[in-house]
Amino acid sequence: MGALSAKIKRILFVCLIMAIAVVMAVGAVRYSDTKEAINRIALDARKTADAWSKEITKEEIKKVIQSKSRNSKAARRLEDHFNRLSRYEPQLAHGYIFGAELKNGTDTRFVAASTDLADAAEKNGLETGDFYTQPANIANVIEEMKKKKTTIISKPYSDDYGTWLTVVKPYLDENGEVFAYYGIDYDVKPYMDDQRKVLLMTGGILLVLLLAVIFLVM
Repeated sequence: MGALSAKIKRILFVCLIMAIAVVMAVGAVRYSDTKEAINRIALDARKTADAWSKEITKEEIKKVIQSKSRNSKAARRLEDHFNRLSRYEPQLAHGYIFGAELKNGTDTRFVAASTDLADAAEKNGLETGDFYTQPANIANVIEEMKKKKTTIISKPYSDDYGTWLTVVKPYLDENGEVFAYYGIDYDVKPYMDDQRKVLLMTGGILLVLLLAVIFLVM
């Protein structure tokens, strides 16, 4: 570098600064596009929950909770509902109904889900009417839903099974209190992975360019 003239160094310096600006701009645009895609999924999830939850009445949910049986007529109808939801809305991961008790701050009562999800729950010892411990962030979303008595959408979160975005829509009893909720999970792992890749790639390129600038000016 010492053999280069001051003019050439200035040109290289300007080129490197421009390259850094371009990399940052491209990275920001790609990151923003991914975030926008997740926001669109959240809106679609809300619309899906609003549309499909209208098929289920609070009376049916109460019957299932009281029966504590997956084999009751009401329970079978709810299970069939979620089977149809899975067929017609293949982009979502799960649909289900839970009670909204938040026992011990995190536990809600399992009411209904699609056959595959209900079978998986049974294999893990969770039957209709049993309490299931929700992740802390979802428990917070449920708590917010109970306070506001309206549909709430979670931020993307990860657990042992993947990365999700969850929508919960409340069912109110005769006293206007939330006693259960309709929930759906969307798999957003591909989008979150894209965000991480963009950040890592942009950071790596910027580091190389910055080192080049430092080397040039020394």
